[in-house]
Amino acid sequence: MTGWFLLAVARVLLTLLGAASEQTGLDKTLKASTTKKRTHSLWRQGQYWHHPLPFMKEERLVLLMSAFGQLVAAQPLMTEMMGIL
Repeated sequence: MTGWFLLAVARVLLTLLGAASEQTGLDKTLKASTTKKRTHSLWRQGQYWHHPLPFMKEERLVLLMSAFGQLVAAQPLMTEMMGIL
């Protein structure tokens, strides 16, 4: 049961990371220049951006993590869970 909960939380966090990439405009690097709509789900974008985090240039990292922090803070359940941890 705990494993399923952790997977659900991870999925939400990756989705929020993907939303942060769209909010900051970083999602434009993931799609062809000819398309105007989303080509990858927010979850997939979050997966993409999660892997290079340790190697990302500082200005891009600060931009992405600031937006991510705001999105997480806007989710009452997430802030409550993080307060418990």
